[in-house]
Amino acid sequence: MAISQHCRRFLSALVWLTLGVSAVSLLLAKHVTAWWPLLVVLFFAVSLALYQLCEKAKKKNIRTFYNTYMASTFVKLIVYLAILLVYSLNFKEDSKHFMLTFLAYYLIYSVFETYQLVKKTKNE
Repeated sequence: MAISQHCRRFLSALVWLTLGVSAVSLLLAKHVTAWWPLLVVLFFAVSLALYQLCEKAKKKNIRTFYNTYMASTFVKLIVYLAILLVYSLNFKEDSKHFMLTFLAYYLIYSVFETYQLVKKTKNE
C-alpha cells in the first residue's frame, strides 16, 4: 500500500515535533516527570492512529470525517483523564510533574493534529 504525499508530510512533521518535544523535555528534566519518554511515545502513536482513522473516514465523505474526528477527540479526552486519575492516585509524589507534563504534551499534540487536519481539509 502506497503512502500518500500528505501522509508522508504529516509523518515527517510528527517525527520532528516529537524530536523537538523530547529535546525540550531533556533540557527541563528536573521539571518533567520521569515518565516523559513513554508519554512522548503515547502521544506520537495516538496522533498517528487518529490521523489514519480520520483519513480513512474522509475518503467516505466529509460528514463521516467530522463525526469521526469529534468522536475520537472525545474518546481520547476520556482516556487521557483516566490515565491522569489512575496515575495521580497511585503515584502521589510525582503526580504534579506528571500532570503538568501530560497537559503540555496534550496541548502541543492537539494543536498540531488540528492544524494538520484543517490544513489538509482546506487543500481538498
